[in-house]
Amino acid sequence: MPGSYILYDDWVDYDNRKKRERKIETVFCCEEAWEVNYLVSKIRKHHLLPEAAIRDAISTCCLEMKVPRDRETFVHGVMRTLETMGKSGY
Repeated sequence: MPGSYILYDDWVDYDNRKKRERKIETVFCCEEAWEVNYLVSKIRKHHLLPEAAIRDAISTCCLEMKVPRDRETFVHGVMRTLETMGKSGY
């Protein structure tokens, strides 16, 4: 499934910050800039994609997925969206 290797990467910093802020670690919050930036960094670590393309894919999934957004489902959705965008020439 797309994005699995990103999910198996180290998310300790992310999880620790969510705990400090008393938020559910498994839920992705599109309204938090630091969470979006964290995911952009994770994806760029594994892919040579333009940051704008990644942010577009995240924005698309933020609009399409209902709250609460399960982190695993969200990452898979972003990766599928990036794959689709790539096929359309992004």
